[in-house]
Amino acid sequence: MAKKRRSRTASKSYSMPEMSGLYGQPPFEYRDARQMLVVFQTDPRVLRKLVPRPLTPNKDGTMFIAMSEFFTSGMGSYKEMIIAGIASFKRRPVNFAIYLVLNNDIAICGGREIWGFPKKFGRVELNERDGVLTGTAERGGIKLVEAAVNLAEFGTPEDITGGSYEYVCRKFIPSVSIDAPPEVDQLTSTTLTNARVRNVHKGPATLRFGLSPADSMQDIPVKSVVGGYFYSTDFTLGDGEVIHDYLN
Repeated sequence: MAKKRRSRTASKSYSMPEMSGLYGQPPFEYRDARQMLVVFQTDPRVLRKLVPRPLTPNKDGTMFIAMSEFFTSGMGSYKEMIIAGIASFKRRPVNFAIYLVLNNDIAICGGREIWGFPKKFGRVELNERDGVLTGTAERGGIKLVEAAVNLAEFGTPEDITGGSYEYVCRKFIPSVSIDAPPEVDQLTSTTLTNARVRNVHKGPATLRFGLSPADSMQDIPVKSVVGGYFYSTDFTLGDGEVIHDYLN
C-alpha cells in the first residue's frame, strides 16, 4: 500500500481557500435523492473512444444518463446530470464517468479535485406532468440533453438495468508549465455505499442529445433506448483509490 504524503505546510484546511475551505473531507451522505435514469445503446466504436484503457467497454455500447435532485451533508442541494459508459476493470463492472453538468460550485470543485469527476457548471431540470417525467440539461442556454420517461408502472430495485455502484473517473490536473507533463493523470475509483433504492417507477423512454459548439454531446449517437426509471435513493459517497496511474 502506498504511503500517504503529507503537506509540508501547516494548513489545517482540506480544500482551498486555506482560510475557509470550500468543502470538507468525505464521506458525504445523500438522502432522499430523486433520480431519473435512461439506459441506451450507442455505437460500440464510439464508446471505445470514450472509455480509456485499461478499462474495457461493454460490447453492446451500453451507456446511461442520470438526472438527479440531490440533498447532501457537506455539499448542499443541487441538480446534476451524468453521462456514463458501462465498462469493466479486471472483470468487475464499473461506470466510467464521461460528462457531468450541475449547478453547485461546492459539488463541482469537490467532485473534480477529490475524485476527478468531469463536471461543468450548467442547469438541470426535472418535471413531471400527466404521468411523464421530463429532464433537461443545458449550458449557455443550449439544451445538451433532453430525456423523458413514461411512468407507466411501478417497479422494484431489481428491475433497474445497467451500471454498478462503482464509479471510475479520469482525474487529470495539468502542470502550471505548459511545457511540463500533467501533475496528475490517473484513473480513480469510488464505490457508493449504504445504497437504498425505493419508490421505483419504470417505462418506455426517449433521449436526445443537442448540438453545441462547446459541448460535444452530438458525437454520441443514440442507437436505441433500453428503458427509463425514476426512483428515490440514499447513499454514501466516500473516498476512493487510484486504480491506474498514467504517469508511472
